[in-house]
Amino acid sequence: MAISGKRATRHPVILVHGLVGREEGRLPYWGGIPARLKAEGVAVFFAGNGGFATIEGSAIQMERRIEEIVESTGIDKVNVIAHSMGGLDARYYVSSLGRGDRVASLVTVSTPHRGSALADFFLERHPRASRRVGRIIDLLSRGLRKQSDSEAYEAMRELSPAACSAFNEANPDDPRVYYRSYASTIDGRYRVRPYAALQRLLYAREGDNDGFVSVASARWGDFRGLVGADEGLSISHDEIHDLRRFPVARIFDAPSFFADLVAELAQMGF
Repeated sequence: MAISGKRATRHPVILVHGLVGREEGRLPYWGGIPARLKAEGVAVFFAGNGGFATIEGSAIQMERRIEEIVESTGIDKVNVIAHSMGGLDARYYVSSLGRGDRVASLVTVSTPHRGSALADFFLERHPRASRRVGRIIDLLSRGLRKQSDSEAYEAMRELSPAACSAFNEANPDDPRVYYRSYASTIDGRYRVRPYAALQRLLYAREGDNDGFVSVASARWGDFRGLVGADEGLSISHDEIHDLRRFPVARIFDAPSFFADLVAELAQMGF
């Protein structure tokens, strides 16, 4: 597959969303990032992983989608950029499904590699409510979004620190793949109150975080630091991938950040 453009990578880019993600629709998960990358000459595809599926279920969907892309384009490898739980899906795809032969690089952004104490907080303190919410999500996902593999409660359990510790033991890095990671932070005065409340809750347990994932948990492989730190920006878990749920989330230029990230991968030969 011929890829052209001043900032184009050698291999196409696959975007892998996190839990609750929708690749398209009124609030697309990746915002203006795909359009920006395409404008730079980068070949971009979506992974097609499930919105509320388990890590294994999402990874299997991801494998099917990448094989479809391989068959239609003739490529042999891809660069994977994953946000949040999507990073765990991608690591499972590489390690448990043995597809390191398909991945040149895996970049994770705000991925809870070591889990999130928030999962334990809600699952242990509010077990009945968590199960009830999971069942409601599954019903809505299967009915409205036609996602037959929705297992919201099980997916939430996979984000606990204990579950992620076991996951890491079962999914060691593949030496054929270049791993890179990023994180971001907000503080307890963040302008969106729900995020600020979650930040404070998680900070007491894991330290600096973006409202959902701590910096300590997001570190994996070649950790490139905090996005926006040089500019003094507070960037939430959603802002970093250009999902603007709230009008105030307009400061960070996510498409430019991802364009620069991909340009650096291109310079490295990926």
